[in-house]
Amino acid sequence: MKKLLIVTRNMKAGGAERVIAQLSNYLVEQGVNCTIVTINDSEIFYDLNKEVNLIPIGKRSNNIYIDKILKYREVRKLVKSEKPDVVLSLPEEIAIFVIPALLGTKVPIVVSERNNPWVMPWKKPTRFLRKVFYPFASGYIFQTKQAATFFSKRIQEKGIVLPNPLDLNRIPDAYKGERNKVIVSAGRLEKQKNFSLLIQSFAKFNQKYPEYTLTVYGEGRMRAELENLASELLPKGKISFPGQTEDLLEKIKDASMFVLSSDFEGMPNVIIEAMAVGMPVISTDCPSGGPSDLIDNKVNGILTPVGDVNEMYKAMCKIASSEEFARSLGENAQDIKVKLDSTNVIEKWRNYLNECCERKQN
Repeated sequence: MKKLLIVTRNMKAGGAERVIAQLSNYLVEQGVNCTIVTINDSEIFYDLNKEVNLIPIGKRSNNIYIDKILKYREVRKLVKSEKPDVVLSLPEEIAIFVIPALLGTKVPIVVSERNNPWVMPWKKPTRFLRKVFYPFASGYIFQTKQAATFFSKRIQEKGIVLPNPLDLNRIPDAYKGERNKVIVSAGRLEKQKNFSLLIQSFAKFNQKYPEYTLTVYGEGRMRAELENLASELLPKGKISFPGQTEDLLEKIKDASMFVLSSDFEGMPNVIIEAMAVGMPVISTDCPSGGPSDLIDNKVNGILTPVGDVNEMYKAMCKIASSEEFARSLGENAQDIKVKLDSTNVIEKWRNYLNECCERKQN
């Protein structure tokens, strides 16, 4: 593979976008020509090597249907002019339109599933299109074994399970001092992340441990609703919502614990990174299996049932009540740095993309 073209929605803050940035930066250093095509806008949150080509398509029409048709017609034109060896498309709501747009071009298309396929995409027509067009792709990258089982045997046989890469260069050293009485979380303030569960669990926890505060990093449509819930359940100043930040790990590494409260996830980068800096981690055991692939319960983190306020509260109490247990979780969690070292993981991505190129040629 000498030339890779990646089609995605945008390069804003997000798990898929971070993987794209890591993959592109690594590949251009290895001499691969790498182009990123963004369907929605040109905003960039993550650092990109100057050798990575970025082509934003942007809005083409005020009519959403015409806009979509024109955008993917532009993708087809770009593929014909750029002549990549392979096209990688993610997440799923982009891939289902890229596949039909490129039919007949003879360019191998690899799809990367980034979430729980039982739930995403949200809309039934989009899920129908996935069922129709996914079989035409040349390859499939799944984040978890559980996610792969959603698809047909034929798709599973052509696919591969690859975790998210961890860029050790951006992981600060683990904090060794006395931890602050702060519980932290991060993510889009959207329904999927179920921060309401976290706030309710923390409100119960705070009755027993009033010296703690909760900080939730991120932005989203539910900010006002979550702020209102926080003010209803807790005194002012107990929960803060500072928004997005580029240096999240530096800000949270000395906190007492990191908590993920999602209803469903793919492979959550935020959990990987919190573990890498040696934080005690609590996560819902949510589909499609990302947290359970990362966490050995009560060894390097704690898993709690989805939507269970009481179990999350008890997990918080267990960490807060035992400094020795908390330290053990954090120390064991750092093994993730060896398991998901980006150099090894991204090389597996590269090998699979090469395999898909060869498969198409044969």
